[in-house]
Amino acid sequence: MRSGNSDPTGSLLLGMGAGLFLFYKGFKRFREYKIIADTPRISIRSMPMGLVHIRGKAQGEQLVQSPLTRTPCCFFKVEVERWKTDEHSGRWEHHFTDRDGIKFQLQDDTGRVLIDSYSAEYDLPESAVRVVDGSQSSGTAPATVMGSAAAASDLEILQYVERAGGRHYLQKAEHWLNSRGPLQDPTKEQARTHIMDLLQAGLAMQQGGKPPVEAIRKIIEGRGPLPDPQKEMARQTLLSHLRETGTLPFELNAMGANANAAQGRYRLHEYLILPGQEYFVTGTCVENPESHDAGDRNLIQQGRNEKTFLVSARQEEVAQKDMRGSAVKMVLGGAALALACLAGLLMRFKMF
Repeated sequence: MRSGNSDPTGSLLLGMGAGLFLFYKGFKRFREYKIIADTPRISIRSMPMGLVHIRGKAQGEQLVQSPLTRTPCCFFKVEVERWKTDEHSGRWEHHFTDRDGIKFQLQDDTGRVLIDSYSAEYDLPESAVRVVDGSQSSGTAPATVMGSAAAASDLEILQYVERAGGRHYLQKAEHWLNSRGPLQDPTKEQARTHIMDLLQAGLAMQQGGKPPVEAIRKIIEGRGPLPDPQKEMARQTLLSHLRETGTLPFELNAMGANANAAQGRYRLHEYLILPGQEYFVTGTCVENPESHDAGDRNLIQQGRNEKTFLVSARQEEVAQKDMRGSAVKMVLGGAALALACLAGLLMRFKMF
């Protein structure tokens, strides 16, 4: 009899499952390709409500600084991988994805529109890749990163990894609350606003920025008076400190200004949306709930029914060709893997 360690049944089942999943992803990718290819490009001024396909130059009223190259940009995405060592080998595993500058403007000759790219799929060139090691960090930046002397040092990147790990969850909660408002019930709307202010304060402190003291003060004021006398006294003490000094107490500032460096080995990939560069966007046009003037009445985001939402820096023809090619490879590869594993399972069972 064969030992349990040599039984291939588990591996064959996993392989068949992976093949079926790849097959499904390929069909989903092909559907996305067909939607993008069949949606004609229109000018921003002529956009209807629903699925649209537009092209324009990115603009941002407030640019953000990218973590690796320190490039002023409308949006950045950083894929962080961590090196995991097994008994006999090692491999890179996805650790988290960090994003900032979620909302930016896209402008063509006819007008502009706000892009809420939180749930978008990004087809952007890689601006930089860095490998840093917490046990060997020297605090200097290699001169090869985009040829820029302003690139972040290894120590700064490790500190960024430590800070940014939880930003994804805060952003997800903030985006969910933002998409649910404004609420009709004044009490619920006030609670929603307070929670959003608290999340924004947490994001600012987590990134090492200056804490929004005024927003924090309003949140604390809106939560009282408290029924517990001791908690109410602590709340009043904190409010007095905020009003008199305009700063947070030392212990709270220390929490936000955490400069600890992450431990371990990491590989980071940076992708940017740059102001003045052209991008095409396929997404769902809806009414902007936070419109300030006639120039930002519309908003493009991921639709509730149609999930296709792509932001690409390439020409439409090139992007569509690659999407079609990758879809065909996933469908054929997934089918081949699933059938091969199924044949192996049938042969395996036939032996008994």
